Amino acid sequence: MPPRLTQIPFKKFTWHNVASNGEEEIRWLRDNFSFAPTHLTDCATPPLRPKIEFKADYIFIVLLFPLYSRKTGQITPREIDVFLGQNFLVTVHTNEVGAIKDLAQKADSLPETRALFEAANPLPLFLGLVQELLDALFPMLNHVAWDIDTLDNELFSGQEQELIHKILAAKKNIMDIRKSMQGYDHVLTELAASCRGYFGAKKLEPNFNHLIAKSRDIWDQIENHKATIDAVRQTNESLISFRLSHVMKTLTILSVMIFPLTLLAAIFGMNTESGMPFLKSGFGFWKVIFLMIILSGGMLYYFKKHRWL
Repeated sequence: MPPRLTQIPFKKFTWHNVASNGEEEIRWLRDNFSFAPTHLTDCATPPLRPKIEFKADYIFIVLLFPLYSRKTGQITPREIDVFLGQNFLVTVHTNEVGAIKDLAQKADSLPETRALFEAANPLPLFLGLVQELLDALFPMLNHVAWDIDTLDNELFSGQEQELIHKILAAKKNIMDIRKSMQGYDHVLTELAASCRGYFGAKKLEPNFNHLIAKSRDIWDQIENHKATIDAVRQTNESLISFRLSHVMKTLTILSVMIFPLTLLAAIFGMNTESGMPFLKSGFGFWKVIFLMIILSGGMLYYFKKHRWL
């Protein structure tokens, strides 16, 4: 038996919790179950998309879960593969999702947790696992909301360039959560509609309805965060564009002011003193400088009058 395999027996089924998708674990699944080769391939090389497929003797479910790294502050989706049969529940993952580890530990050691699933088929345990996964998302969504609020408060701090990286990092996290959660509603709805032929699960309809409603609530929060971070990004880009246009306007005005002065200096710099005004007297240089100052002051007054400065 693979070292990363934990088997938790109940009265009517066994939970095989495979905490790795390595070659040894996939070989064990191939030798002990009649799973389709394509499903085992999905476990070994994750397709990273939620889906549900019905076979004659089991249901294959792929779920994604966003994993937050405290070290990098990034969120990355992780895959959870589930084989749901009449007398078994097989979960295949990389042992990074805390919700699965917590539920496995409780089901193995706490009598009150085992009592919830002891006399039933594996479907309630799977729904309990989905419940744990959805509940684990709310603190993550709260953290994302706090990050967005922080970015919103820093918008007018004059650090627009520094905020670009933070905004894009927050947007990427939201998109990864969105990618992970976009299939939960579909998977749960299709499972609720089709699992009666496998488990006769009519009495579990309230559980399905509760989980579907919770997944939609989470999706609404994700969409709200996405809209908010898009608004923050657009506002920050508008501020950058405004500052850039202000700088360009200032530089344009300076170039307009400097051009006639340069032209005037070039004219009076010609080697034709006999025909030049002001230069025959001893104060010709200062007269030219005074003319430049008058010209500059006139242009400044004109720009101020038209509110270009």
